[in-house]
Amino acid sequence: MRRGLPGAAAVVVLVAGLAAGGFTTADPAGVEVAAIRAAPPGACKTQEGRAFIPAGEVSLGEDGPGRPGRAVKVEGFWLDRHEVTNRQFAAFVDATGYVTQGERDGSSAVFVQPEHLSGMDDAGQWWKLVRKASWRRPHGGGADDLAHADEPVVHVAYADAAAYARWAGGRLPTEAEWERAARGDQSGPRAPQAWAYDDDGKPTANTWQGEFPLAQAGEDHFTGLAPVGCFAPNAFGLSDMIGNVWEWTASPAGASGVERLIKGGSFLCAFNYCANFRPAAWQAQEEGIGTSHVGFRVAYQNPSL
Repeated sequence: MRRGLPGAAAVVVLVAGLAAGGFTTADPAGVEVAAIRAAPPGACKTQEGRAFIPAGEVSLGEDGPGRPGRAVKVEGFWLDRHEVTNRQFAAFVDATGYVTQGERDGSSAVFVQPEHLSGMDDAGQWWKLVRKASWRRPHGGGADDLAHADEPVVHVAYADAAAYARWAGGRLPTEAEWERAARGDQSGPRAPQAWAYDDDGKPTANTWQGEFPLAQAGEDHFTGLAPVGCFAPNAFGLSDMIGNVWEWTASPAGASGVERLIKGGSFLCAFNYCANFRPAAWQAQEEGIGTSHVGFRVAYQNPSL
């Protein structure tokens, strides 16, 4: 399924309307960055560093019985064990002075749960371009909106993610690399819902339980972003490959040259809308648009620098 992104149509319209606002949320004094970096660790635990993804063959696009995908060979590589966090991104900003696309534009796309709904065709009912929203303040709000240190960094455009990856000594993974990593030790067909729910229907990833976008049951204990490491890692030791946030890949989406594939689904994926909580799923995301549910992780050719 390819429904449920803020992306293309809804956000482009919003950007066209507000991008000229002229806001800049850069923090010359470094106060916000320092606060994010210094925050104490959260309750969820995850192993830091990189996991080795051995060379092998991935059934790209495999999506349960009757949808076998196509065999693609992938060379061995290393991948961040979890999504890049606000704490890690703050270290990058502290070291380089980097200013993200959203900060330069003065606004970014934020999911805002609506009170009422008029059909499901207009994503503008739940996606809003919020002035001053950025990776530092994901909702564009006041003093209590500072980004949580151990949650995935969001509101990062493709260039922002690629810049961090270069600084970290790596790159963004390709679609095939990402999917090879996400599938872990899979050896046969797997039902699409099994990547985010166990045999009893209990969530094993941060997704949306209930009727999107009005009712969020929070059965996974989260109604928005979760800190990294709150759900069990896969066989390669990777956390949150499914759910939490979509992740940028280096692979183009079509021939337009302005979109990239994102993978993994997010906390907004529900059975009635999106349902992209599985490795086969993908979306085309415009490179210059950051949102409150898209992040990334980094791939490397070496175990460490």
